[in-house]
Amino acid sequence: MVKIEDLKRINLLKDFPDHLLEIIGNEAQLSIFGTDTQLICVNEPVDTFFMLIMGQVAVKRELTPMIDIILDNIQSGSSFGTSALINGSTAAYNAVCQEPSEVITLSGERMKQIFKENYEFAFHMMLGVAKKYKKRMDMRAQMIMKTLDENPELKQNINDIENLTLVI
Repeated sequence: MVKIEDLKRINLLKDFPDHLLEIIGNEAQLSIFGTDTQLICVNEPVDTFFMLIMGQVAVKRELTPMIDIILDNIQSGSSFGTSALINGSTAAYNAVCQEPSEVITLSGERMKQIFKENYEFAFHMMLGVAKKYKKRMDMRAQMIMKTLDENPELKQNINDIENLTLVI
């Protein structure tokens, strides 16, 4: 069981009404993981949704045995593992605790059951995921535009640059 106060520390859940947070709190688990604990492994099934209360988790992919690329550093208040909601989903990355981390976990299967039982819960969760996705895509578009501004020679080869920043 997880306290509502802890759930309100998660960005995705900030706008959830308390009665929906209670549902999550009754189903979720609170765990503390040590540095270097691997939460998600590449090519393995993703069956757990994670919400980071405290700590930092690196999302990375191995290029060679000596080189890892860090795709994201997940900070307190963030969530990951949404692919646990997709049947048969496997990880395309590793998620590893960079420091001791306090994490709320919820089974993907149980989340899907809650969605079926409570449409309001499903609506709020999917709205939160959509906002998170849009924010990430906006940030990536800004990064592309900054790269193009710093490298004008690349810009001349792009036919339809305005479409890079369209809102979907």
